[in-house]
Amino acid sequence: MNYPPAQAGGFFFALPLPFAQPYRTGFSLTPKTGMLSLIMVRYTLSKPERLSSLKAIEKLFKEGQSLAKYPVRLVWLEVNEADKQEFPVQVMFSASKKKFSRAVDRNRIKRLMREGYRLHKPELYASLPAGKWYHLSLIYSGTEILDQAAIQKSIIQALERWLKQLVKDQPLTQTGSNP
Repeated sequence: MNYPPAQAGGFFFALPLPFAQPYRTGFSLTPKTGMLSLIMVRYTLSKPERLSSLKAIEKLFKEGQSLAKYPVRLVWLEVNEADKQEFPVQVMFSASKKKFSRAVDRNRIKRLMREGYRLHKPELYASLPAGKWYHLSLIYSGTEILDQAAIQKSIIQALERWLKQLVKDQPLTQTGSNP
């Protein structure tokens, strides 16, 4: 998306940087040209992106599928067309009261999981199939609090496994070829 110079504060330029890591630097690569643009990727996790509806959460745990990558368990459910939402994924985070009796520990774990998800979210959104919406739950299943890097790594690996599962589960569309 190219903005005219007046909208970009008078400056707009694009540099060819095929080696750039767009999610590490905060800049985005334009898909058609492979050029680095000054449009920044937003690493936010707003209220509409969080799953808070009790009915939706109940349906997620009743009908959803799951996978685990220690210490995180991921539960997901594809949402019907009637339940369209503003973002392609609504997510919730949970830590067991049985394993972590102190609320301060549960809150820390959920904060670390939110941060790991938030930093990986632009890559996740880019990898999702178009026109599909999902509800996700990330549940911390470990018995001790790990550091940020370990939690983030397991969240990224769980999300990558989930994306592979989505691709595997999608029916193959046949192209109409005449014999």
